[in-house]
Amino acid sequence: MYTREIKAAPDKLIVNGKPVFGTFGKHPYRLDIRGVKNPFGIMPVPTIITNLKIKSKIRFTFSMDDFEGFIIIFNLKIFGLVEVCLWNKKTNQKYNYRTITGPKTRFIPHNLEKASSSVLISRRFLKISWDRPKNYFHVFFTMHGGRTVRPTISGSINMNFSDPSCCELTNVCPSPVMSRCSATYSLASTVDCKLSLNSRNKNEKPVIYQSTGTALFEMNRTYVKFHHTGEYVTACGEVDGKPLIFCISSTSQDAVNTDLYNSNVLFYNGSVTPLSPAVITHPFGVREKWIIQDTENMIDLTFTPRSDNITNANLLVLRTETHAIYGTFEGTLMTSCGEKISFKNLPGLSRKYLIRL
Repeated sequence: MYTREIKAAPDKLIVNGKPVFGTFGKHPYRLDIRGVKNPFGIMPVPTIITNLKIKSKIRFTFSMDDFEGFIIIFNLKIFGLVEVCLWNKKTNQKYNYRTITGPKTRFIPHNLEKASSSVLISRRFLKISWDRPKNYFHVFFTMHGGRTVRPTISGSINMNFSDPSCCELTNVCPSPVMSRCSATYSLASTVDCKLSLNSRNKNEKPVIYQSTGTALFEMNRTYVKFHHTGEYVTACGEVDGKPLIFCISSTSQDAVNTDLYNSNVLFYNGSVTPLSPAVITHPFGVREKWIIQDTENMIDLTFTPRSDNITNANLLVLRTETHAIYGTFEGTLMTSCGEKISFKNLPGLSRKYLIRL
């Protein structure tokens, strides 16, 4: 059966200009990959310039009784992209809010002990903050619908680092060659969620949804190429009363040796299983059934789309095209202990994206 060694987290991810590759339990103090010497293998270039090629993002996925959703903060140095998207599980109705920001050097923090990331623009506010000494992780957002028919939504999501279901993993992988790297920190836990939907009709009272749920927080930093494509599937939920969270990806930034270096992971009932590399296909089209499988019998899934959210951006030197799809998973996953987890109709999300810089 596939295994990947989980090591102790290093003090720094870059030592003497070279990345420290591996899969690490817990977290480093900082998720910082600046300072790699000559990462693009051409004539020597000062690190102050090559550091500008590092792009960072935060991705927060959550599931509660009535809603499935994600939050993405993407920092491109010269500007940033922020997106909040929710789906009603019963009606498949989606609510999407997207904001473009100007340059902001502290858009996504490095510190994994105590920090925050916030956005306030165009009557839209988002803040993700954490403090390990005080034992809290908090997400708060308010997105105004403006002149559209979309409602104004507010959300508050909380988790505690001391929760028995809370677990984490850090992956530092070549991207795709050994001279460059991609660092991903993942944190999964049960959460307390509260959402409020306010109609544009002032005579209608806000609709409030409140329940427990599960969530996955990811922070990534990568030395990106000019052309970047990828596919990503994730789910947050419960199987047999136990929290199950997984994320599986396949991108153009993947390491050459994906058996040794990849960021696929399964969190189940408070334990962590590094997953094997997988192949993600959709032979009948992006909006039809997806197939996710590996060669180690750890991953055998199908994803059935229900609602597709397409976003495009053409801004100066940037072009993006993204499919964010809500749907359901069916199949099996295997833990590192050999336990097979089978499920049907597990709500989740998939993404297929293209980024050109």
